[in-house]
Amino acid sequence: MKRFLPDVNALLALLDPMHVHHEAAHQWVANRSPFRIILCSHVVNGVIRVASQPKYPNCLGTSSRVRDVLRDFVQKVNTLSCEKDISLLDDQVLLQSDTLTPSRVSVLYLLALAAANDARFVTFDTRIPADAVAGGAAALETILIS
Repeated sequence: MKRFLPDVNALLALLDPMHVHHEAAHQWVANRSPFRIILCSHVVNGVIRVASQPKYPNCLGTSSRVRDVLRDFVQKVNTLSCEKDISLLDDQVLLQSDTLTPSRVSVLYLLALAAANDARFVTFDTRIPADAVAGGAAALETILIS
């Protein structure tokens, strides 16, 4: 069974019916079944941080409320946690250190984490330099927006 690690935006799109890419995310899910979602603390914390901010267009409530929404999601879809952790300090993980910019730290980390956990990293971002991390090209899955 395939395993997928969504980034914060992809997970928000699955959780938030008002998200601009909600339908694209659910269409992607419909085309991938059966599969398992794996989560890491980086993504979980990011969703709580973003979705609980009053400036988020469809604020899901307090941080505690968003945590509850995530806990329900985790139980409902039977998610897994990442088994292996990685570090971008490891030259065997980050193969092209010149691609590591402030705006790419999270996506390169999550891509490398997905690769290390035999999963695919799910994102809407089409600008990720997948070859920058070990196994990145094979582990990247972009949700296309129509």
